[in-house]
Amino acid sequence: LIETAMTTQSVEEKKQIALELLPALKEKLGAKVEGVSDQNLLKFLHWKTDVNRASDRFLSHLKWREENPWAFDLDPSMRAHKDERLKRILESDVIVAPTGMKDKKGNTMLVGRLRNNDMSDGRTPKDVVRMVLYVIDRAMEDECTQMNGIAIFHDLNGLSIKNVSPAIPRLLFGAIIGNFPIRIRGAYLLNAPLFFRGMFSAISLLMPSKLRQRIYFVNSLDEIPIDNDEHLQEHGGKRVYDSKEWVEAQIQRELDGSMDSFSGCVTQK
Repeated sequence: LIETAMTTQSVEEKKQIALELLPALKEKLGAKVEGVSDQNLLKFLHWKTDVNRASDRFLSHLKWREENPWAFDLDPSMRAHKDERLKRILESDVIVAPTGMKDKKGNTMLVGRLRNNDMSDGRTPKDVVRMVLYVIDRAMEDECTQMNGIAIFHDLNGLSIKNVSPAIPRLLFGAIIGNFPIRIRGAYLLNAPLFFRGMFSAISLLMPSKLRQRIYFVNSLDEIPIDNDEHLQEHGGKRVYDSKEWVEAQIQRELDGSMDSFSGCVTQK
């Protein structure tokens, strides 16, 4: 079963505990967190209100960043206003995080439509993973998401071989599993074609068993734990989402400095 998201009261309690633990986390990590914002450090304590576990996850994140600078740290950096390819892929509706979209348990919902991922246009698996990490980075700015976690609904209608690459999940799982303070509460794969099911059998070997148990192949929107009105309009709901408007809003936040990104966990020396 998917873990139940915390109540509003427990979220407030956890925020207070995290604030109380923040000085101890800074002391434990020492020079490694010089210049890192409290907001970024609190993401790790919101994930686990335990200084040792939060510290270990932060250090794992730094190690992964050092070994994989292509994700956040090379030029162009993880900023849509600096990277035209990132901007274009974000606008193609492959993975989106509509503001305020939650499942019935209060987890932040991401929506995927992999049929929009045209690998024949020159994009690479790393380009696609950078796009997904950008979307996750935005979702993780929300404190409730940091504490409750995310759920993912993939609409696999119309999926073809040209939309997928086995390198994408390998890179993505290598990034987020054990290296980001993120809770994945469930993934719902709607109308998966046979070739994808076969590919998934191999991909699932990369996942911890706990995550494999939270992935569901479904044949109906009714099997996804989200109120009907919360769905995007294309899935019969009332939620309107425009990816180009969303990207432009993020670019404005990049430019005005209001964006709170994991990018800031690695400071420039």
